[in-house]
Amino acid sequence: MKTRLMLAGAAAAMVLASTSHADGFGVDAKIGTLGYGVEIGYRFNDYLGLHTGINTGSYDFDKEDAGIDYSYGMDFDTLPILIDWYVFGGGFRLTGGVVSNDNKLSGKASGALDIGDGTYNTTATSDISFDKSSTYVGLGWGGVPSSRNGFGMSLDLGVMIHGSPKATLSAPGVSPDDLAQEQASLNDDLKDFKYWPVISLGIGYTF
Repeated sequence: MKTRLMLAGAAAAMVLASTSHADGFGVDAKIGTLGYGVEIGYRFNDYLGLHTGINTGSYDFDKEDAGIDYSYGMDFDTLPILIDWYVFGGGFRLTGGVVSNDNKLSGKASGALDIGDGTYNTTATSDISFDKSSTYVGLGWGGVPSSRNGFGMSLDLGVMIHGSPKATLSAPGVSPDDLAQEQASLNDDLKDFKYWPVISLGIGYTF
């Protein structure tokens, strides 16, 4: 957490310091597949900008992994530091950068579960983590700051590359061998879940 706050502070200082030399500072509220968040940004010229922010929130879904039907909950906690390239000097942009990623995924399943080579009446809990430093690439329209002062809308489409998830499985009453086998099978099923699609809408103000 301390490292994340230092990153946020450094990025914010860069943005705020720039406002004393040129116009183009903005703030933005967003909602999307990374939860909801707040961003600040600075546009150096018609073609180049920088923005950072914090995203939080949660998302629930059901999915079968390693033969078990889990109810999953994703808790979002990300801090992006992103460069915006306004290709034509207008609203369209290409965006890329790094994301400090503290997202967590947890799953739970109860009942008669096939775990390893046995069947157990238990509750299985999986705690899943991702790479703490993730890459983001995408494109968008609008954002903060926009090319003119006042309110504006934004749209982002992209992907966060957060690496193969790493799961830790626990289930009371299950033999260690069966639990280890099931955990390995779960990690194998999750290994291709390296990408998180990012779609977001925002409304902001450019000063």
